[in-house]
Amino acid sequence: MGGELLVVPAGSLDCDIHITPTAHIFISSKANWDKDLHKFPMIETLPS
Repeated sequence: MGGELLVVPAGSLDCDIHITPTAHIFISSKANWDKDLHKFPMIETLPS
């Protein structure tokens, strides 16, 4: 990771950012439902 770390609370983002994640951290303590999330539909707004 080059010795640099940037932590950004997701709720504070209100515009596009021009960086790419380089790591997924704390995976040894992730929630049991946090797996294969890429397989689920991505919904842009609150479903009605």
